[in-house]
Amino acid sequence: MSLALKSEQYANELWRYKNTTGAQQHYFRTGLAAVLWRFLALHEACIAAHCAVPGFSAVTTVPSTSGREIHPLRTMVADMVGATRGRYRDLLTPTSEACALGRTGSSSRYISLALWGENVLLVDDTWTTGHHAQSAAAALKAGAGSVAIVVLGRHLNLTYGETATLVEQARLRSFSWDVCALRPWAHG
Repeated sequence: MSLALKSEQYANELWRYKNTTGAQQHYFRTGLAAVLWRFLALHEACIAAHCAVPGFSAVTTVPSTSGREIHPLRTMVADMVGATRGRYRDLLTPTSEACALGRTGSSSRYISLALWGENVLLVDDTWTTGHHAQSAAAALKAGAGSVAIVVLGRHLNLTYGETATLVEQARLRSFSWDVCALRPWAHG
């Protein structure tokens, strides 16, 4: 949905929504839930059209492999975001080797409940290497019809490679809720 640049506001909020407590945690979760809700209200149909499916009957999240019993993203998607609340299902479970895999992509990181050709919208909070989301999608694809991934923030470090140049180009574009990456013209 957005770039999350290291040490900048959005990356900070993506860290705080799961690593703070009390009122501060609620504040950041509510803000991110509102962003996700608005994005899906405007662009979930774009994602479905891109996947050539009529829609997504199931929504799930990439589960934590860091030992969190209930991941805050699950709480947001299952309980707070109206666009996903009625379709949310806990479909994925980390395997015993999930932590040992680190940032390596592997179809054995997660186990999926049985799916019978359902189209699934998979939500993740941050994309650094993409291995967790891709591993989760691979597990779902064993039974799903189509799997699409929506990520709240693409984590970027401006000091890595050509990242600064790419971010500079991205900053030249004006933000609009009505424009998405799949259909880069106003259509909301």
